[in-house]
Amino acid sequence: MPDLAVDESAVTVDNRGLLCAQGILRLMRALGPLPSGQLVRVLSTDPAAEHDYPAWCRNTGHVFVAHERGDSVIVSFLRKRTA
Repeated sequence: MPDLAVDESAVTVDNRGLLCAQGILRLMRALGPLPSGQLVRVLSTDPAAEHDYPAWCRNTGHVFVAHERGDSVIVSFLRKRTA
């Protein structure tokens, strides 16, 4: 798998410091204008992100790609669903 953390085409949504529910709302707003298939990188500090983002993707039709865990941040990758 390519190193997603350095994928220049990914749009970043910074949810650090937010609870996951707040982060999902921010993510939903960010996804709106993006084209189908766009790779999105979500930065989170809430440990629930590791469970909540994949579940949210399953429920909404977006594609969960991967998590990468850093020292103080969880980086989640997803692709916007096709229309």
